[in-house]
Amino acid sequence: MLKVGIIGTGAMGTQHFRRMVTLMSNVEVVAVSDVNEANATSLIKSFPGIRFIADAHALIRDPEVQAILIASSSPTHEDYCLTAIEEQKPVFCEKPLSVTSEGAKKVVEAEMKGGKRLIQLGFNRRFDSGFMQLHDILASGKLGDALLAHCSHRAPRVPDWYSTTMAITETLVHEIDIMSWIFNDYFISAQVVMPRKHPDASAILQDPQVILLTTSRGALVMVDVFVNCQYGYDIQCDIVAEKGTARLPDLAKIVVRHDASCGFEIGSDGLKHFEESYNREIQCWIDAAITGEIKSGPSSWDGYKVAVVTDSAVKAQTSGAIEPIAALETPAFYRS
Repeated sequence: MLKVGIIGTGAMGTQHFRRMVTLMSNVEVVAVSDVNEANATSLIKSFPGIRFIADAHALIRDPEVQAILIASSSPTHEDYCLTAIEEQKPVFCEKPLSVTSEGAKKVVEAEMKGGKRLIQLGFNRRFDSGFMQLHDILASGKLGDALLAHCSHRAPRVPDWYSTTMAITETLVHEIDIMSWIFNDYFISAQVVMPRKHPDASAILQDPQVILLTTSRGALVMVDVFVNCQYGYDIQCDIVAEKGTARLPDLAKIVVRHDASCGFEIGSDGLKHFEESYNREIQCWIDAAITGEIKSGPSSWDGYKVAVVTDSAVKAQTSGAIEPIAALETPAFYRS
């Protein structure tokens, strides 16, 4: 039985807490930590055996806590991961690994120095059945090499504090990881095009944005990030390859014909949309953490690679130019 401490009890942390106490096997939540004590204590009030620990670093170092799930705000991830590595405790860290590529590299270097892979990063789409099928069909060679992909990442609305940069650092990161994984390739350049701004976008947000990413083998990935689309939460991916195409399937919803119309519900909740993938990734992490080393799922190296791409994409937002992306050689430590 893996005894886990959870840092962060906001929307994502709460979801992970609930799946651990109700759905997952071989795991026990023993402690939680959050800057909002009232929120955290309210979450655990029906679970008398679970402790609230105000200091997240103290939670990580607590002798009862064997593994840590980090779902706190993005700027805290790097620091908590470094502390967990010092304690040699397995970590599930929601994306991003760090808000800077320098910070992500620091985590990677610390993990390698410790001699054991301890971190699984929360790129949940690798556990989504639709994206897994896209990966497998390309890996089979049936369609030949990929030439291009058009992806859409759309949400009905975002809070007023969500900024232009966050469209890259908090949203596009999913496409950066999943398309690199599906194409089995890395990105060498990024360009960002800004269409006419949506009237509901806040003063600090340019929305939508179109991002063009080129791989080392010349394939092009086009992503429209539109987080004030109004109509729902909508994830699309259409791949064009040498011998055919492959498209992410729509959600498995019933098709209703009524009142001279035909359609199905898209939904507006991203957490619900990817619920099954979250369940799979957390169980995968639990199973690996029990062994004491994480060798499955997205690694901290994957998080570092994504951070390097986001650095160039953020630069492209302001420069308007095609920005190069530094090439990285995967260390042997992360190849096994």
